[in-house]
Amino acid sequence: MAYKILLAEDDIQLVEMYKRKFEFEGFDVHVAEDGQEALDKLKTFTPDMTLLDIMMPKVNGLEVLRSIRQDPVKKDMLVVILTNLGNEATSEEIYKLGATDYIVKAEMTPLDVVSKVKEILEIYKK
Repeated sequence: MAYKILLAEDDIQLVEMYKRKFEFEGFDVHVAEDGQEALDKLKTFTPDMTLLDIMMPKVNGLEVLRSIRQDPVKKDMLVVILTNLGNEATSEEIYKLGATDYIVKAEMTPLDVVSKVKEILEIYKK
C-alpha cells in the first residue's frame, strides 16, 4: 500500500520536483499551494504524513501545524516541516508546536528528502 502524503509548498518548481520523486518511490501525493488550501484538503483527506513549508501565502505552515495539533481527529498526524529556515529559534518553535520533525530544504536533495520521509514513516507507522 502506498503512503499518502500532503505536500504544502508554494514554490511550483519545488512542488513538481518533490512530487515526481515521491511518486517514483510509490507515494500517493496530494499538493496544496498555500496554507489555506492545505487546511481545506485536510478536511477530507487524511494523509500518512503532511509536509509543510513555513513561508506560504494565506496561512503559514506554523499556523497549519497549530491547527492540526488542535484538531482532535488529526492531532496525532505525522507533520514534517520542510523549510529553508534552519535557525535555532525556528527549530525550537517547530518542535514546541508539535512537529514530528523538520527538514531544511537547502541542506538536502529531493532524493534525500524522500529518504528522510521514508525513514520517519517506517519509525512511526510500525
